[in-house]
Amino acid sequence: MSPDQFVSNIKAEIESLVSLYAEGAEGQTAIGTKLDSLNLSPELKAEVVSLIEQAIKESTYNLIGGLEGSASLAATQEKYKITDERGNELSGELDVLFYEQVMK
Repeated sequence: MSPDQFVSNIKAEIESLVSLYAEGAEGQTAIGTKLDSLNLSPELKAEVVSLIEQAIKESTYNLIGGLEGSASLAATQEKYKITDERGNELSGELDVLFYEQVMK
């Protein structure tokens, strides 16, 4: 798997989760069920789902940056090597790719 494909897969997973959350209890997630229990207006529910999406994106970006060594994780900054099961290195540009594909 290439670094680009890895980030694309993460992006797809985020989009899938957010979609399930937006479905409420029908999405069969704890967050979606909780959102339904709050009895929010459709507009407010959409805003909350948007905030959840932003939180997922920001935390994922921070985690990737921490693994890449471009950011610290709990005040520790190190570079980690991420490889797939065939030994292909995925690290080195994941934070940049994630920013370009997801954060913009």
